[in-house]
Amino acid sequence: MTSLVLDNGAYTAKIGYSHECVSVIPNCQFRSKTSRLKTFTANQLDEIKDPSGLFYILPFQKGYLVNWDVQRKVWDHLFGPEMFKLCAYDVSLFTNFI
Repeated sequence: MTSLVLDNGAYTAKIGYSHECVSVIPNCQFRSKTSRLKTFTANQLDEIKDPSGLFYILPFQKGYLVNWDVQRKVWDHLFGPEMFKLCAYDVSLFTNFI
């Protein structure tokens, strides 16, 4: 059984399986200044050719989680079919607060 490890930081999220390399991705969403309907989450920024026309939305401010909707969308992207393809029924969750 392999373990998926997530270090959910305020600026970046580090995620990966315990026996593989860790992926470091931005913990935020990006929106286009011209087309507000298009939203990019986490590592989808790599798909953008010109990032100068974007603004970003952070879930954390001054170390506190203030935007739960953005954080939920980042987690949905991380654990969903785009990245790690986790099924909610096959997962045990362990947390550790430092």
